[in-house]
Amino acid sequence: MTSSNETGNVSIRAKFKKEEGFPYRFARNAYRGLNNFSLPLPGIVSGILWNTASLMVRSYYWGKSAFWVTPLFKGACYEIGRNFKAGTFIPYVVGSGKIYIGDNVRLFGKQNFLFAAIREEIPEIHIGDNTTIGHNIVFDIAGKLIIGKQCQIASGVTFVDCGGHSIVPEKRAAGEPPTEKDVREITIGDNVWIGTGAYIFPGTIIGDNCVVSANTSVGRRIPPNSLVYASPAKVVRIRNISNII
Repeated sequence: MTSSNETGNVSIRAKFKKEEGFPYRFARNAYRGLNNFSLPLPGIVSGILWNTASLMVRSYYWGKSAFWVTPLFKGACYEIGRNFKAGTFIPYVVGSGKIYIGDNVRLFGKQNFLFAAIREEIPEIHIGDNTTIGHNIVFDIAGKLIIGKQCQIASGVTFVDCGGHSIVPEKRAAGEPPTEKDVREITIGDNVWIGTGAYIFPGTIIGDNCVVSANTSVGRRIPPNSLVYASPAKVVRIRNISNII
């Protein structure tokens, strides 16, 4: 039910939109003028303002990375090479694991490190020399992830070497955690480009010089010099899922 106040407001707005009297026309023109107003500056002045603002923003993020995020990130690493540079957000780290980073590695934005305690060995992530890692990457690792040299990992990529639940329906319903045999290491070769939003499943091995297209899921061995791209999803009907384990 519409209240009297709401009805009054609607009526006032309707009058300002439709009435042709001088006060209403004046109000409409004033509103349009204010809505379209911008400070009238010469192009050269606008250019100076833009360059000044851009310099201030870049300086801020450079300082945040150089004096805050990069030093903190080094403290989270087990071993780190020369000329490492982190992004502008403090990484999100859950659990205990070892991070090994080579020379000239560059991280952009924020990364998420999720270490699971499933094996007796401490989980490890290895990132090779001259590799760049994009924003919002998820490393969900219980065993070992190896990323080679000269790799380019775009934003939104997820690496998972173990599912968080059992594939066996009975065990999953009982809330049983995955076992050590469910952990399968991931290996990425040298000079590999993984596109935005790709999902790398447990046991994936990608050879040197490969390209993984955006939003592609990979869960198998990929030979060197291959292009991997998404295909329509398929549903496979299996009478007893336990038969594939």
